[in-house]
Amino acid sequence: PSEKYKKRKAWSSVTVMEILNGMRDDPLLHLSVHLAFVCSLRAGEVAGIDANSVDPKDHSIWITQILERVSDESLQQLPKERIVRIFPKQNSLGKSSLILKAPKTEDSFRKQYLTDPLLDEIMARLKEIEQNKALLGPDYHDYGLLICQPDGRPLDPNNLCKSFRKWQASRNISDQIDFQGLRKSGQMHKVRLTKNNYQLVAENSGQSPSVLMSNYNEALDSEKRELSQLVEDDLYPKSKPAPGYASSDEA
Repeated sequence: PSEKYKKRKAWSSVTVMEILNGMRDDPLLHLSVHLAFVCSLRAGEVAGIDANSVDPKDHSIWITQILERVSDESLQQLPKERIVRIFPKQNSLGKSSLILKAPKTEDSFRKQYLTDPLLDEIMARLKEIEQNKALLGPDYHDYGLLICQPDGRPLDPNNLCKSFRKWQASRNISDQIDFQGLRKSGQMHKVRLTKNNYQLVAENSGQSPSVLMSNYNEALDSEKRELSQLVEDDLYPKSKPAPGYASSDEA
């Protein structure tokens, strides 16, 4: 039997903004979701953002590292030149570690330009980090991460994904997506904004145009509904009812 491929769900830009507006009570998750959509980032890229790479004057950040949990066995096989940092284990008996690693390809090293609202949110986050440093003093673990725990320790991307799922469940969101779906949503939105300029959108996110076209070239359900309405309006022009007959609204 042929293998069935289940496509990852995506949201429209309108839905994403509605979600963000309802997520103000969780600032760190809000910023993570905002970054994932606008900059088309994976969870590991969001969690691995270097706070020192933020350039307010240029309205940009650099994506230069990925935060990932790997097994001790896999860590031994990972090329040393790709390892940026290995974080201390919280459980000495644990069989995996959180690491910062360099992206696999040169194209994955990329600059992302920020919208004004996203930059404002990042600057507020940087201010919060400085306040935490002053409050905790030597107990703050300064790894230079933008998305991190209050004491500076890294935030496991798996936990970030779980928090996003949990937030959706708590709000009874019917059409739920995973965190990677935010990246897909952002890519599909940019494809539409650029009138199908796959080359530009792909380079902006460190993808190849062929991957973008094969995995993100689809229509949202809301767009299919709009198309059906366009067909109806074209095929069945609205006309006045014949004299003596009530319209369907009046019946």
